Amino acid sequence: MHLLTAVLLLLILGSAEPWRVPGSKATERGTRGRVRGKGRTGVMRRQTQECKEYMEAGEKYLDCQDTQLTFVRQDWPKDIQHLLLARNKIQILRDNMFEQFTQLKSLDLQQNVISVIEDDAFSGLSQLTTLLLQHNRIRSASEEVLLPLPHLTYLRIFDNPWSCRCPLDSLVRTLQVPSNRNLGNYARCAEPRSLKGQKLKKLTADLLCAEDNRPEEPQPGRPIVRTDAVSICHLKYPRLLLDCSHKGERKSGCPFVCDTVGT
Repeated sequence: MHLLTAVLLLLILGSAEPWRVPGSKATERGTRGRVRGKGRTGVMRRQTQECKEYMEAGEKYLDCQDTQLTFVRQDWPKDIQHLLLARNKIQILRDNMFEQFTQLKSLDLQQNVISVIEDDAFSGLSQLTTLLLQHNRIRSASEEVLLPLPHLTYLRIFDNPWSCRCPLDSLVRTLQVPSNRNLGNYARCAEPRSLKGQKLKKLTADLLCAEDNRPEEPQPGRPIVRTDAVSICHLKYPRLLLDCSHKGERKSGCPFVCDTVGT
């Protein structure tokens, strides 16, 4: 009886599936498919880490911040409502650069190196309400850049080196329209010296073109050249030297005596 029981136990143990110990070959065979699948997921993550697409409150966002971008790619999804491009290397906003994003509501371009905005850069963005351009290198722009944006409510352009001269006149007048109370707040002139530090929203717009007609201020150590003076020169004999002794200057080997007379 004992012998029969032992034989039955041996048969049961022999037919049972071997235990799969972590690290064993059986385990590797059983999980090999899942490991390979995990690798494919990792590749997909690397391919999409440049820009992240996600939904929030029922609206689609494309986050391309901190990715060293210098341009806008044409293969990005066109049905996004919010495009985040902060802290990249974009230098120029060219005409029709964003025209494919017709549903865009907000565009974040802060902390790039933008120095030029072409007049039709925002063409096609008729739904845009928020435009962030602060912390760039923009010196000038015209009101033309805002014409394609009828619903623009918030415009941030501070911390740019604005050159408050005649080419900025139309933009400043647009910012100062009472209904545009949230456009261009805190932006200040970086030059010329007479307007430096003044807010674009509050400065007298007539001064912008007046500055372009103002005579250039002489720089320290630079001689002043009088354009309304006439030089009268004559020969002096017997010594052909420039007689400047009355001015306390050193004589030079010039055969003329030149006196400057103001008209």
